[in-house]
Amino acid sequence: MAKIVGIDDNSILLEMGVEIGDEILGFNGEPMEDILDYDYYDGQNEFTINMLSKQGDKVDLEIEKLDTETMGVTLDDSVCLTPIHCKNKCAFCFVDQLPKGLRDTLYVKDDDYRLSFVCGNFVTLTNVYEHELQRIVKYHLSPLYISIHAISEDILIKLLRNPESLKTQQKIKFLAENGIKMHTQIVMCKGYNDGEELQRTMNALYMLYPQVATLAVVPVGLTEYRDEVTKLAQIDKETALATIKQIDEFNKHVGHTFAYCSDEFYVKAGIEVPNYEYYGEFDQIENGIGLCRVFMDGIKEGLKKVEKSDKKATIGLITGQSFKGYLKKAVEMINEKYPNVEFKIYDIINNFFGKTITVAGLITGKDIVDQVKDPPKDIIIPATMLREFTDTMLDGMSVKELEKKLGTKVHVNHGPEDLIRIVGDIK
Repeated sequence: MAKIVGIDDNSILLEMGVEIGDEILGFNGEPMEDILDYDYYDGQNEFTINMLSKQGDKVDLEIEKLDTETMGVTLDDSVCLTPIHCKNKCAFCFVDQLPKGLRDTLYVKDDDYRLSFVCGNFVTLTNVYEHELQRIVKYHLSPLYISIHAISEDILIKLLRNPESLKTQQKIKFLAENGIKMHTQIVMCKGYNDGEELQRTMNALYMLYPQVATLAVVPVGLTEYRDEVTKLAQIDKETALATIKQIDEFNKHVGHTFAYCSDEFYVKAGIEVPNYEYYGEFDQIENGIGLCRVFMDGIKEGLKKVEKSDKKATIGLITGQSFKGYLKKAVEMINEKYPNVEFKIYDIINNFFGKTITVAGLITGKDIVDQVKDPPKDIIIPATMLREFTDTMLDGMSVKELEKKLGTKVHVNHGPEDLIRIVGDIK
């Protein structure tokens, strides 16, 4: 149930005598689970809302409304989507590889089909059963983002360590047959789900195309804090090259781009990422698929709007080891418009998680402070280094704290055009 804590003046429920303090028990005789129930029925024309008045009386209200009308109430926090926790013991789980002492939220292992729909989180479906599957179909929670990792049962058990993972393919098939669109991913672990197993997995998933719309392959990330129950190795240059070639051949065979390698594969392979058109709608950009291309093309397009300037400045740019090559190319393009601006690129080595972690999004404030010596008066960091909607880095250091420790102004860059703007604004 959910308590009503606010009612709009033009609310249908207000007209029917509902008051603040009354509670919604459910809809059409089914109990209310979370905010998704309310959102679903708020979009329907006719339904029954099961209420409990603050006086303790149960009431069933028959609702008839237009598509443009809403129930118009605010509910208490009991309906918020509290994350459903993961039941897997994945050999490659990044949360299990975190050091102690970080903020509590980083240790939460969610595996929540609702957050997959709302936020684009990848889930394994190992804690999704008949009730949840039917709910996904009823509410048409589409698209979903599904981690499949492998098809062969022995490999699934080794990687996910959960027998329920053997039913994932069956669940995906059920969702596909019921009109749910899915974007899938494989976390590649060398010697487990690469090569022949990758081919089997691509073949199996493509049989469900177009409902299974895309497949992303990302390399396993290994910190210095992982256990050694299952031995895993970094994706090396040879494996990266072989995987890119294998996926290119698969896409050529099916006649379009279905499977994608993450940008990290191209960095490891030492080759350029594909062109902009290759990535289609960039459905998996949050998964590191096409980020480098969007950045480089964004710099190129953004500079078309900039007049050449003789301004002078020295600017520091913070990045991870993986992206330094692309950032250097971006600097070369920016210097065509700002030839007197000197850029100092600091490609930070990740001592916090381990040197094998090379992406900018996992750089901590401490590593920046330890490695950036005698910085210029202005430094730019990417927004990916900060927790979403905050100014805090993974180790809890805020942007203001970073500024104080470095003795410099820290600018947060939210994309290629924003980077160009910041460069232009710095005096």
